[in-house]
Amino acid sequence: MLSFKSEDNGIQINFSSEALNTLYSYRQIGKMSEAGGLLFTEQVDSDVIEITCITSPLKLDFRTRFGFNPNKKTAQKAINKHFDDGFHYIGDWHSHPQDKAIPSPKDIKTIKDIFNKSKHHLNYLVMIVLSSNSDFSSSYVALTDGKRIFQCFPDQD
Repeated sequence: MLSFKSEDNGIQINFSSEALNTLYSYRQIGKMSEAGGLLFTEQVDSDVIEITCITSPLKLDFRTRFGFNPNKKTAQKAINKHFDDGFHYIGDWHSHPQDKAIPSPKDIKTIKDIFNKSKHHLNYLVMIVLSSNSDFSSSYVALTDGKRIFQCFPDQD
């Protein structure tokens, strides 16, 4: 398990081994297209978010070397199916071809918009920008409340 923590609000994000393995398999190496998907947890009422389930890119998602746009209809179907199985949608992930991932202004705007336009009772959504580096701590992990972004860093405890 790998953990990240927000210094601003104390929220901790834990990644299961299975979730990390899925993410690692989509690192954007060479001329690969960006990939992305959805993040799920079983518990939403805690300061510790356990990301235990991650979707892979879906067939109708738009993928290019420098862009990823999920198909909204298939993403919503995946959210509904996972909810029926006891998992709550908690955010999005996508890859970048950078050794140290940095979100674009569009990435920041998109996750804030998702938070603000979705019907939910969450305090935060998680955003992950997966780096091409084999060290997951080079990825960008953050939370949003729809207004601000709270970057999370590898937990050293």
